[in-house]
Amino acid sequence: MVKKKKKSKSKLKSITKDDDNDVDHGTPEKHQHGIYVEAQTISAGVKALRNVTVDPLETYVHRKSITQDQYDAGDRFATDYRLAHLTTVYARMRFNDRGGDVTDHMVERTQIAKESVRRALKSVGFPLAHVLVHVLGDCEQAGTWSGVKSSKRKQQDGMTALRLALDGLIEHYRLKG
Repeated sequence: MVKKKKKSKSKLKSITKDDDNDVDHGTPEKHQHGIYVEAQTISAGVKALRNVTVDPLETYVHRKSITQDQYDAGDRFATDYRLAHLTTVYARMRFNDRGGDVTDHMVERTQIAKESVRRALKSVGFPLAHVLVHVLGDCEQAGTWSGVKSSKRKQQDGMTALRLALDGLIEHYRLKG
């Protein structure tokens, strides 16, 4: 009978404990689902963990699945998409309840962002525009896009489609030097 090697707990300790001041940053399972970076807080000597892979685009660039140019183009599109208020909103504040009105500047900024999103989607074209909305707008994984639902390799095909769409955004935004 062959004996199994016991796993070393020192690796787990280094993930969850900060050796300098013995601060607990959570379980090892938490660290398997993202990339966390220590960040300073406003309290002296207190550090917090910040997840830098909060959306699929961040995750893909940290895994080196997409290039920095593709990330920059996707981030610009996602910012416009959010400014245009095209994302799903679960709770919305009504401005008149607090006495404030929607300013003309806010309306104008929203309209400019909507037009920018429309031009970018038109430039990329069908069906790749749908993968941009799915991944960058709705923050879904590329493998869950409906364009690859009949594929046997959904993750790979979804990433390929996303890379092509991001390359179209690079051309649209003229980010290549």
